[in-house]
Amino acid sequence: MGKIFKPIVVLFVTLLLVMVGFGIVIPIFPFLIFDLGGGATALGFFMAAYSVMQFICAPFWGKLSDRIGRRPVLLTGLIGYGITFTLFGFASELWMMFAIRVLSGILSSATLPTAMAYIADTTSGAERSKGMGILGAGMGMGMVIGPALGGWLGSENFALPFFVAGGLAVLTVPFAIFFLPESLKKHDQTDKTTVRERPGITWDVVKNPLFMLFVICFVFNFTSSLFQGIFAPFAADKAGFGTKEIGILFAVLGIVSAVLQGGLIGRLVKRFGDVKLVKAGLLIGSAGMLLMLLAPNVLWLYVTSAVFNIGWTLLGPTTSSLVTNNASGGQGAALGIMQSFNSFGRIFGPMVGGALYDVQMNIPFTLSAVIMLLMFFLSSSKLSRLRGGKTLEGVSDYTEPLSPQTKAKS
Repeated sequence: MGKIFKPIVVLFVTLLLVMVGFGIVIPIFPFLIFDLGGGATALGFFMAAYSVMQFICAPFWGKLSDRIGRRPVLLTGLIGYGITFTLFGFASELWMMFAIRVLSGILSSATLPTAMAYIADTTSGAERSKGMGILGAGMGMGMVIGPALGGWLGSENFALPFFVAGGLAVLTVPFAIFFLPESLKKHDQTDKTTVRERPGITWDVVKNPLFMLFVICFVFNFTSSLFQGIFAPFAADKAGFGTKEIGILFAVLGIVSAVLQGGLIGRLVKRFGDVKLVKAGLLIGSAGMLLMLLAPNVLWLYVTSAVFNIGWTLLGPTTSSLVTNNASGGQGAALGIMQSFNSFGRIFGPMVGGALYDVQMNIPFTLSAVIMLLMFFLSSSKLSRLRGGKTLEGVSDYTEPLSPQTKAKS
C-alpha cells in the first residue's frame, strides 16, 4: 500500500470532512423545516428527496467517471457539495430548501461512489480491503464528530452549521487537486456502453432465491431512515430535545456503530454466523422501537435509541455478506438488486414516517417494530437455508453502504 498511501490519506481526509459536514446538519434540518412552516410530512419528503436523486444520479456519475476519469467527477461532487450546503444557509423559504436538497442530491452523489472506484482502480486483494477499511473509518469518524458539532453550532444559529459544512467541503478541493492523481488509465477510459449498470428490479426478482434477503434489506433501510427522519421531532415532543441534545445523541449512536462494526461484529460472525445475526438484528431493532415509545425519561431515550441502533448496525453488514456468499448469478448483479432495495427503503422510510407522525407520533415507531418482527418470523425458514457466511473479518467488509459499490466494481 506504500505507493498509494498519499491518495488514500487524501481520500480519508476528504471523506472525513465530507461526512463531518453531512453530520453537522443532521440535528438542524428537522428544526429548520419546522421553523419554515413545514410539518413531519414535509420533513419526510425533504429527507427522501436526497435519496431519490442519489438513486437516479449515482449510476450516471459512475459511468461518467469510467469515461472521463475519477478525478474530475470527484471534484465536481466536492464543489457541488460545498455550494449546495452553503446555499442552505441562505434559504428563507420551504420551497428553497427542497430545491437545494434536490440539487445537493444530484451533485454530491458523485463523491462516494467515485471514491470507492478510485480505491478499486489502485488496489487489489488485501490492499483493497485495507483501503476500504480506512475510508470506512474516516466516514465513521465524521459521523461521530459532525452531529455533536452541528448540535452545538445550531443552538446559536440555524444557518451556521450549513456554512461550516460548505466550508469543510470546499477545504477538501485543494487536497484533491494537488495530491490526488487520476487513477483511471487512459486505455481504461471509454465512451462506449461497457460499464456495469445497476440491474433494475423486475417481477423476476420475486423468483430469486435471495428475494427474502432483498426484502430484509428494504425493511432495514426503511426503518433506519424512518427513525433518522422523525426522531428529532419525536425527541423534542417527548423529552424537550433541542439541537444540542439531538447532536449528542446521534454522535453517541455513531460511536456505538463504530465500536460494533470496527471489531465486535467480526467476532460475532465467527461465533454465530451471519444468518443468526440477521435474525438477532430484526428482533433487537423491533424491541428498540417499541421500548422507545415507553421511555420515561431522557436517559432511557438514549438507551432505547442505542438498542435500535445495535439492531440495524447488525443488519447492514450481515445482509451484504449473505448476498455475496449466496449469489448464484454473479455477485455484481445480486448486489445491484440489493442496492436498489436499499435505495427504495431510504426513499419511502422518511416519507411514510413523516406522514404517519402527523397523524399520531407513536404510529411510525409501532409500524416499524411490527414490520421487523413480522420479517423475523416470515424469513426465519428461508434464511436458515442460506450459507451462514462465517468468513468476513475486517471492518472493510462491514461498511454499509460501501460494500455493494466496492464488490460490484471488483
